[in-house]
This record gives sequence, structure tokens and C-alpha cells, in this order.
Amino acid sequence: MNIDRNQIWVGTLTGLLVPFVGYAVLLMISEKLDEWMPEYTADGESVIAPRTLYLLAICCNLLPFHFFNSRRAVRAMRGIIIATIGLGAVWLVYFGKTMME
Repeated sequence: MNIDRNQIWVGTLTGLLVPFVGYAVLLMISEKLDEWMPEYTADGESVIAPRTLYLLAICCNLLPFHFFNSRRAVRAMRGIIIATIGLGAVWLVYFGKTMME
């Protein structure tokens, strides 16, 4: 089965899966940093704030975006942008209250 990778649904699916995998990797890195630098953790908090981890995970969409851009897959790039805007809106709604304090 040959899938045309220059489709919006491929980009959207990629744009939704990459941040979840990126978040898992970043969470493991954050846990290792907590072990290596215990003097910077206070009361069980992490060195890197959870909202920063989520935002960095969303930024991981730049990697497949660049990949599709080098292949000139414009429709797949649009799908990644759709997923990134959606995830960014969810991030803003979830963490927007804490940012205004």
C-alpha cells in the first residue's frame, strides 16, 4: 500500500503524534535533571515547569514541518500547522489563567 504523504490528514496526524512523543522524551529529560540537580527542586516541583514542557513538546512540530518543507509537501505542512494551532489553543486555554497571575 502506497500512501501519498502530501495529504492534509498525514500532516495533521503527524502534527498530533510528534508532540506526544516529544513530551515523553522531554519528561524523561526533566526527570533526569531533577535527579542531577536536587538543589534546584523545591517541595517535589520539577526543574522545568510542566507548562514549559508542554510548550516545548508543541514546538517539536518544527522537525516534521522542516522535513515536509524540504520535500515540498505543502498539504502535509498545512496539516501540521492545523494541529499546531489546535494544540497551541488548548495550551493557552489550559495555562492562560496561570500566566496572567
